[in-house]
Amino acid sequence: MVTAINWNRTTPHLMEVSSPLESSSKASPPPAILQIPEKLIPVFQGGSSYRYRCAYGGRGSGKTRTFALMTAVRGYQEGMAGKSGIILCGREHLNSLDESSLEEVKAAIASVPFLQEYYEIGERYIRSKDGRINYAFSGLRRNIDSIKSKARLLLAWVDEAESVTETAWQKLVPTVREEDSEIWVTWNPESKESATHKRFRENPPNDCII
Repeated sequence: MVTAINWNRTTPHLMEVSSPLESSSKASPPPAILQIPEKLIPVFQGGSSYRYRCAYGGRGSGKTRTFALMTAVRGYQEGMAGKSGIILCGREHLNSLDESSLEEVKAAIASVPFLQEYYEIGERYIRSKDGRINYAFSGLRRNIDSIKSKARLLLAWVDEAESVTETAWQKLVPTVREEDSEIWVTWNPESKESATHKRFRENPPNDCII
């Protein structure tokens, strides 16, 4: 579904976004422009060629904010295409919503008018107004087995993934099994011995872009 995202080659730090519904209408408005770090644009290209989209780097690199924004874009596109399901935002340790990506996603949605129009935002939830897309926020360390029971995971974004264990990855990956579903990973690298480093940098899957 990321195939609906194009980027302006003459202004590479901008991305043009249109929904499937908009692109089918002759009277549709021009694509919205999303501003994201230039180095992250290739991560969101390639359409359905990639199941894994990853980014690593130090704090202040814009990766968390960008991925939060793009989860909302992905949900918008899926919903407008008539698909229903869950966008999972996970972290290894998450004892409360205060430690989750909830506020990042809220801020991202609020910054883009068409996303703000599409989503309903509450104190503890984010969902689309058409009822098709729901966000879930979960810790992988304590709740991985409950995640396995969730139906129709369209996208799983794991932020602060440096500390995610191999056991957690082995359980999460097969859980995200909807057609064209994806797993996104962002982390601040600290050790070459981490399961995330080994899985996505040393031996990345063939359908991974990083």
